[in-house]
Amino acid sequence: MTFTRDTYINSPSPIEYELRLIFDIQKPLVIFDIGSCEGEDSIKYSKVFPSARIFAVEALPSNLSLLKENLNKYSVKNVEILPFALSDEAGICNFHVSSGQLEDKKEDWDYGNKSSSLLAPTENLDIFPWLKFSNIISVETNTLYNVCIEKDISSIDFVHMDVQGAELKILKGAGKFIKKIKLIWLEVEALELYKDQPLKKEIEEFMRENAFIKVKDTVGDVSGDQLYINSESSLSKITLMQLLLNLYSQKIRNHINRSIKPKIEEFLLIIKSNLSYIKREIKQWFYPASQIRKYSQISHSQCGEDLIVKFIFDNLGIQHPSYIDIGAHDPEYLNNTATFYLSGSIGINIEPDPILFKKFLNTRKRDLNLNIGVADTVDVIDFYFMSSPTLNTFSKIEADKYVEFGYPIVSIGKIKVDKLHNIIKTQWNNSFPDFLSLDVEGLDETILKSIDYEKNYPIVICVETMSFSKNGNGVKNKSIIEFLENNGYLVYADTYINTIFVRKDRWIRT
Repeated sequence: MTFTRDTYINSPSPIEYELRLIFDIQKPLVIFDIGSCEGEDSIKYSKVFPSARIFAVEALPSNLSLLKENLNKYSVKNVEILPFALSDEAGICNFHVSSGQLEDKKEDWDYGNKSSSLLAPTENLDIFPWLKFSNIISVETNTLYNVCIEKDISSIDFVHMDVQGAELKILKGAGKFIKKIKLIWLEVEALELYKDQPLKKEIEEFMRENAFIKVKDTVGDVSGDQLYINSESSLSKITLMQLLLNLYSQKIRNHINRSIKPKIEEFLLIIKSNLSYIKREIKQWFYPASQIRKYSQISHSQCGEDLIVKFIFDNLGIQHPSYIDIGAHDPEYLNNTATFYLSGSIGINIEPDPILFKKFLNTRKRDLNLNIGVADTVDVIDFYFMSSPTLNTFSKIEADKYVEFGYPIVSIGKIKVDKLHNIIKTQWNNSFPDFLSLDVEGLDETILKSIDYEKNYPIVICVETMSFSKNGNGVKNKSIIEFLENNGYLVYADTYINTIFVRKDRWIRT
């Protein structure tokens, strides 16, 4: 079969599996195709992600004409052309224009116009003798940081970069915005095809320093591509581990007779840093990722409360509910809001224990994290640190009860507390988050009674309603249930320990 533009555009992308695994194809993603040439990859991505906002960056005037023609030919509506080169600074720069064709070429495909670069060619001329660089033009340059500011882009989901040695210039030109990029697919060279270009080792070091983890690598003796995930982004860590397993199993198969010690050491380091996830999810690695997504859901809550709450919001048409987690304890373990954070939501985490609070600063960076307590006063009051941190409390009555159960008070500290109303007003634009998760060992009812259920309230509430018991003989707090039912909520679910409420007027459709 003759290779043509049509066959290329209609064939799967080399990372289509990874893209479909990571992203919801219907979501309004932001995609940059940098060095888009005639726009074949932009067109390909527009077919896979019809709701995406795609930016095709191309500096060569002759390619820009072809790019516009192809977008019209394939009826692409969601691609915006940026007619300049991206680099590490804005200005005017020399651009080395490539041309040439393979001998006996019969395909409808221009091999010569895809190697133009901001850098001068070197070994390119020896390895590809048919490739010519007979023209140098001046082109406008800009930085990725500037473009994102000008286009009002808050984050980038995916960057496809094919810029012939200028990769680090573009990445450095992103400045602090590199932290806002989730996924990067870029061409990497093992040989210096262009003068002073960064090679594989330098690219990998830069990406590692900026918290990106390599999850696919096709670089051979000359060049290839690498796929990186931002480990600090909202992308699921389970997805990351699945991709890492794919990468390293392939590497081991490909290089079984070579030294793989450095690869194994890197893999073990990644496993160590994600151990808490691996312990819970290791059994899922033995199934295809598509089957995992189809048949299983991961819960971070004690009894699956987060999945129940997610079902409620899904049915209400709220994709990314905001939340306030009072008595949050841990950002991942036994946490009712971690699932929402990992899917892109943001909210408030309130944890008075200074040691537990530090985890939120590292793990929930998009959230508002407050190292305070919530009470019916603004003050600094006693906080009882128990031998089991899940039982920490501001209530002396509760603390004494836990002591009777065999959980001694480790220490008593002074912790700042504020009223819930003040926190919402001053820290969250006076708009109550969609979801309230509440577990404060003895003060739950006090906090619930401070909410204005006529004007400013959550849609869903999850609150602990079973008293603590070592033998499973706890007592249900019917007072909380009756109070919320009298204030416009219905009991949607009960997991024995916690009760989940939803606003009656939002759930029951007349």
